[in-house]
Amino acid sequence: MESAARVRVILNGEKAQQPELRDALFAQRERTQGLEIRLTFEAQDVARLVDEAIAEGVTRLIAGGGDGTLNLLANALMTHPRAQRPELAILPLGTANDLATSLGIPPGISEALALACEGQSRAVDLVQLDDAYFLNVASAGFGAEVTRSTPAGLKKLFGGGAYSLMGVLKAWDFRPYRGRLTLDGVEEELALFVLAIGNGRQAGGGQELAPRALLDDAGFDVLVIRDFPIARIGEVVEELESLPENGHFVRYVRTDTLRYRGEPLPVNLDGESHLIEDSEFSIAPQALQLVAPADTELLQANR
Repeated sequence: MESAARVRVILNGEKAQQPELRDALFAQRERTQGLEIRLTFEAQDVARLVDEAIAEGVTRLIAGGGDGTLNLLANALMTHPRAQRPELAILPLGTANDLATSLGIPPGISEALALACEGQSRAVDLVQLDDAYFLNVASAGFGAEVTRSTPAGLKKLFGGGAYSLMGVLKAWDFRPYRGRLTLDGVEEELALFVLAIGNGRQAGGGQELAPRALLDDAGFDVLVIRDFPIARIGEVVEELESLPENGHFVRYVRTDTLRYRGEPLPVNLDGESHLIEDSEFSIAPQALQLVAPADTELLQANR
């Protein structure tokens, strides 16, 4: 980065007292002159801090927190013209850290912070749902039920594995959602078990819902799992392994727009919960400059 660059960490205040994090920040300041830190104590702080950073000429913002913190930061950046948006980097401090993990960002705080401050940025897409954006994955139906219903205490106790545990518990009484999906101009009425829209690949603490997705291909991957009888679970598993374009129960396609109309459907956007009834997903190409490892598999150049 050029010497004139200004780097600022927007740090989730709940994480600020971690000794390892404090040590890493002090050490990184010796390599990144003028590294600045701002704390958030509630979700509303993020938009204000992003506005301040842009007004003050900050050139790179680091999201210090979990997937939810990253989502808030990305949405705040999208309220500004493209030319004014600082680069975005990730310091993963959350429970799941799904995007950071699939990008290949180092799990160690010191190593991740060094990459966030010193790494190169690449242009990446965002997906828009109505007036909200997300960088990674939107999970709807069963996946969103699991994420939304996992107690915070359980997440802290089990980490990402808490989502798998809640998934088993919810499966006993899950009811599919009935609605219509419009993909590539074709509308289908279905009972929906899982819907995932992937700009990135994994969500829910490590579940690869969109294993072929790329962050910079001007589109997103869609995984649909139609409702199925338990006696045919083996067929569902086989289709999930092969990801057919239109199987009996599984559909996997790449597109740049999707519309849902139907009964209220819970959707989780990178840790943020929404409820949709008549909504459209669309692509915002090359919306942000994201710092990522040079060899990440989520960019076209590294395929």
